[in-house]
Amino acid sequence: MAGFVRTIHRCFSAIVSVVFLVLPVASSAQSGGWGEPLAAPTEPEAPPAPPAEPAPTPQPVPEPTRPSSAAPNPDWADPKPTEYEQRSPDNPDWVEEEVAPPIGKMRRRASEFYDIRYANRDLVVPRGMMRGTFDTVVGRRVEDTAGRDEPFGPTGTISTMNFGVAISVAQDFEIGFSRYRMGSFPSMSIYPGFGFGGEGLITFSLSPDVKFGDIPFYGRFQVLDRDVVKMAFDAVFRIPSRTTFGFLGGVPLRFIIQEQFSFDTGIEMVVDDNPKGPSVWSLNVPFKFVANATDQLFIELTSGMTFFDLSHTIRTVTSGLLQGPFYFVPLGAQLGYTVEARATMMDVFVNFNFPTFYGFTTRDSQLNAETWQVTVGFNVYSPVLFKGSAL
Repeated sequence: MAGFVRTIHRCFSAIVSVVFLVLPVASSAQSGGWGEPLAAPTEPEAPPAPPAEPAPTPQPVPEPTRPSSAAPNPDWADPKPTEYEQRSPDNPDWVEEEVAPPIGKMRRRASEFYDIRYANRDLVVPRGMMRGTFDTVVGRRVEDTAGRDEPFGPTGTISTMNFGVAISVAQDFEIGFSRYRMGSFPSMSIYPGFGFGGEGLITFSLSPDVKFGDIPFYGRFQVLDRDVVKMAFDAVFRIPSRTTFGFLGGVPLRFIIQEQFSFDTGIEMVVDDNPKGPSVWSLNVPFKFVANATDQLFIELTSGMTFFDLSHTIRTVTSGLLQGPFYFVPLGAQLGYTVEARATMMDVFVNFNFPTFYGFTTRDSQLNAETWQVTVGFNVYSPVLFKGSAL
């Protein structure tokens, strides 16, 4: 029994010794240094809360006052627009307009279709445009025809009045009943009227005899349209009323310089029917210089060469009594002014011309300033067939 108690006492002493040995190791594991215990981990501190703002003091709401009838309420007025307002160009409602849009339907100006400068125009009027022409010719013719009026026509004082009309129903294509064609007026054809008129949709002579004239029907197609050169084809049929049937085929040319100057030339072959024998063939080579002093004032100088009766028909019919001269150089000048009244444009002009100023053949040549003519007329242009046009 004593031995058992002693054994228990030894075991207890051994357990106590082990406990005292373990406690210092545990204490040193919890210290921050060699002799200090480790502190427990701390959580980060929350930022201090901002001080609470004091509640706003309620202000008394003024009662709305009714504006007097004498002056408008300034609170109702819209703010004044700024000169440079920042707006997005992508906004479909943003439209900048320099000129107020027209109210209702308005016809466009005629000069928007056909240039107001005479020297810069096409050889045909634009599609859908109509041209009305009027001219009156007064002059004197003194050629010696050996007592015969035919085939050259009357002599002495001659005066005529001529009305015509033309229209372009397709692009670059013009038709008309008129003796006027751009770049080919006045006509250089000698037979049968020496350029004294007597041709038109409605035409008649006043002296030396009162009678109706012939009706020319023509078609012109412009085949070349460039800024500096234009070319067309002509086909003119003279429907006889006073004289005989005739035909003219031509190729007019226009050369433009700086939109203010132009040179008109070309070639025209003329065939005049002759009831007494073979037809009379002639060749015309016109030459014209046109200058616009201003956009509306223009000047034209005309000349060229006419080879009349290349087939010597006149010499044959007269049994050699008429030997010529049959080749002529005309000389003339024209002054004109263009007036525009919105949808209508009008050229007013006066022309002075010597149709046979210089004549020559292989046998003879002479100057003839006693045969002259003065032409006064006007042309009216209106885009009557353009879509969307209204008065």
